[in-house]
Amino acid sequence: MKLSKNFLALIGLLSTISIALGLWISNENANPSAIDFVQRTYAGLYHDNSNSSSLDKADEIFSSPLLDLIRKEQQQQIESGEIGKLSADPLCNCQDPTSVQIVEITSEVAKQDHATVLVTLSVSGITEKLRLDLVYEAERWKIDDVVSNQIPSLHKSLIEN
Repeated sequence: MKLSKNFLALIGLLSTISIALGLWISNENANPSAIDFVQRTYAGLYHDNSNSSSLDKADEIFSSPLLDLIRKEQQQQIESGEIGKLSADPLCNCQDPTSVQIVEITSEVAKQDHATVLVTLSVSGITEKLRLDLVYEAERWKIDDVVSNQIPSLHKSLIEN
């Protein structure tokens, strides 16, 4: 039985699509979404037995430029002995992680290397809404800026003297 050229071409096309789909699925699993990163970060930080802050794990959570500003601010606080611009955890606007309840985490904008994630929290019964701007660096998502009612831009507030 002789197979037609069209049939062989169709088999080749289906094979190529199958391989491409497999690679795409594999890549999606290897590169979790920004919202997955934020959900895991919040779940790891804020729970009943928590006593940590995002600042305790800053190198895992924040982008290189924001991390540099955070470290500089922390060093200035140590040297001066004064409370500085980072007197609370920027990812909850709080000092007590056990009072944080995650209400909603949604993605607003997502591109290959930038994303915006909206987070609604209940902190000691008060609703906090944050916008997290993320970048994809060093093969993972990191938070590049935090925007809230209290701080229009964490990044800018740490630059300003």
